[in-house]
Amino acid sequence: MIDEVTPGREPLAEEPLPAREVRGGARRPRRVRRVRRMRRARPTVRSGSLAVVLAAALLTGLALAFQGFAWWAGEHPGWAVLLGLVAVPVLYALLRGMPHARELRRAARAGMAEAEADALAATRTAPPVPVDEPAGPPTHAQEPPPAADTFPPGPEEPTLAAPFRDGRTAPLPEPEAPEPYAPEPEPEAAVLTAAELDGADLATLDFAALDPDTFEEAVAALCRRDGCADAETVGGAGDLGADVLATAPDGRRVVIQCKRYGPENKVGSQDLQRFGGTCWSVHGAQLAVLVTTSEFTAPAEEYAESSGIRCVDGADLAAWAEGTGPAPWGPGATVR
Repeated sequence: MIDEVTPGREPLAEEPLPAREVRGGARRPRRVRRVRRMRRARPTVRSGSLAVVLAAALLTGLALAFQGFAWWAGEHPGWAVLLGLVAVPVLYALLRGMPHARELRRAARAGMAEAEADALAATRTAPPVPVDEPAGPPTHAQEPPPAADTFPPGPEEPTLAAPFRDGRTAPLPEPEAPEPYAPEPEPEAAVLTAAELDGADLATLDFAALDPDTFEEAVAALCRRDGCADAETVGGAGDLGADVLATAPDGRRVVIQCKRYGPENKVGSQDLQRFGGTCWSVHGAQLAVLVTTSEFTAPAEEYAESSGIRCVDGADLAAWAEGTGPAPWGPGATVR
């Protein structure tokens, strides 16, 4: 089937317009040509044949699909009934929902059109944004203010001694640097010789204020005062844990180690273990004593009790010096 081809153009249409006035009062007609071009679709033989072929293929496919479904339904009637029961509500819902979908699309388009109209109206009614104009040269009505430093200081305004940097504000004084922290110096430990200690009152002596060597000499002086005439200090780099060696009044060899510690530092079990490893086997001690100005930890006291070392802490040392407590080899001394 071949459609008839129509011409693509129409003749020009001329319409007379009302005349207009010109200078001098004369009126003259004016004609304006209005050309309206309408191009109609030009169906061809090829497009018509393609439409026919597509329509025939669609109808053939539908016919084959219906024939296959009918054959399948005859073989499986139960499944066919079930499929029909499911397909009918689905098709009904789709058909019912199509108008609603069209209404929703229309409402959405209407809402978008209203929003665009509101935005356009807002832009038209919005006040213009002021633009800062560049400042021109000063006029007689607008003169620059005089500099602040040209005004003389008033009676209530003190004159600043610091120089002005920008003519309006004075620089703030630089903060003073804090003084570096310097810890308080510890009092110097007293240094006394053995002769000075033998002539001194040991009951009033502050053992914690002595240096380590003088502390050993003070313990040896205590031993000589209480009956150990040959007590002497042997402390040094190779003393192997023995600071004072003496012979007790009953003839026993006494080996003493001295620990001058502060009140926050206690003698631990490691100190006792090192001293116990040399006092018996190396120095041949029959009585081992560890004297300190501080205290002993609980593990250190347990090790001393198990190894037979006598411990003299700061309180026991003060009582020994004052005579209110026994000497380490005295009858009242105990192993702990």
